[in-house]
Amino acid sequence: MHRLHNTVKNFEWGSIDAIPAILGTAPDGTPCAELWLGAHPVSPSRLDVSRTRAQSPLEQRNRLGAQEAAGGVATEAEPRLGPNLIEYLAGDPEGLLGHNSLESFGTRLPFLLKVLSASKALSIQVHPNREQARAGFAAEEANGPALDAPDRNFKDASAKPELIYALTDFHALTGFRPRKAVRATFERMLSQPLTPPSLDVLGAIIGALKSFSESKALSRAVEIILSDPGTPGLVDEVAAHGIDEQPSGHISRSGSAVDPAQTFCELVTDYPHDPGALVGLMLNRVHLQPGEALTMDAGVLHAYLFGTGIEIMASSDNVVRGGLTSKHVDIEQLATITDFRAGTPRMVEPDRSGMLLGPTDDFALQALRCPRVTTVQRRGAAIALCTAGTVTLSSLGSSLTLERGQSAFIAANEPIVTADGHGDLFVATTGLNSGAAGR
Repeated sequence: MHRLHNTVKNFEWGSIDAIPAILGTAPDGTPCAELWLGAHPVSPSRLDVSRTRAQSPLEQRNRLGAQEAAGGVATEAEPRLGPNLIEYLAGDPEGLLGHNSLESFGTRLPFLLKVLSASKALSIQVHPNREQARAGFAAEEANGPALDAPDRNFKDASAKPELIYALTDFHALTGFRPRKAVRATFERMLSQPLTPPSLDVLGAIIGALKSFSESKALSRAVEIILSDPGTPGLVDEVAAHGIDEQPSGHISRSGSAVDPAQTFCELVTDYPHDPGALVGLMLNRVHLQPGEALTMDAGVLHAYLFGTGIEIMASSDNVVRGGLTSKHVDIEQLATITDFRAGTPRMVEPDRSGMLLGPTDDFALQALRCPRVTTVQRRGAAIALCTAGTVTLSSLGSSLTLERGQSAFIAANEPIVTADGHGDLFVATTGLNSGAAGR
């Protein structure tokens, strides 16, 4: 077991204080959007090699006693950073990752753990499945654009299913609402005094939703919204006039935790003129209470709106965007990758050990709240993160204590590890041999 040092991502949609609060640092006004824990090439975690291994309680007491006897203060030594996690795993892939993980995913850590905290909406986005990722990455590698180009869609050859576990109230958009609900939402805009160009765009959207099969209708409506040059004008006019609220039983509210009028207002406040505000009206809106979790497979169009949570995903950076962004929106790729079938959000319940499974075997997440000598569930390598209190990890007489904001890498070949303490611990591992669907 090794302590980890991780990277905070300062994206502009991040909140100012939630991640610093977990890390025990003072906020400085900079948006802190994500804390990355893992071996992703963009920001791999680094090992703390101040101690080469976890120490037994006796060894810890002896070391601290020696410091005091020498006239020093009995404190932990300043961290000494060693290799990053990618370099460390390369030294013994089978021992550190495990045989099954090596066979399934190769020499890479297949999951990426994050703390995500949003004060405003992230971009509407969708991720490819494995076959689409491999084909798309190969095509862009062969023909461009460059890997760091702003219009690049495929940064690697991996899928990116994901799961979010709410630490606070957390709102998200995920998957399409029923076509009748979507159409009724847009028809509510017909009562507004719109200009002829905006009425033309709105009429085209409603017309698409009345024809074709449900999935084709939703696909065509998204295409019109994102490609028609008149859409920003429609967004501006609807924002100026507002959308009258409807009671909870109204058909236009089906699949949404709040009136879609509220969703639209929030989105245009964060992203004025953006066509994505209309795409967002087509998606299910979920309100997660703390402790609830939502998972999304490849092909599910989604966006996180606000809140703080633990996010785990396959270790990939493949994103195709569909609005609420100044970044590249590839309508053709979006149409190819997105599953336009209407459906209900996929909520996830933990098993008796606190394990939450995603749609594939790339990852699993164990949530331990105030553990009492609980076995840490691992299916290969694992990363443990303490978000509150203090938790001690123990294995064969050695131990490693994690305080709020601290994390550790646990090798696959580490013997049985237990967690004990007064705190909250999240353990990321693979979903191998778990019955996760899809692969």
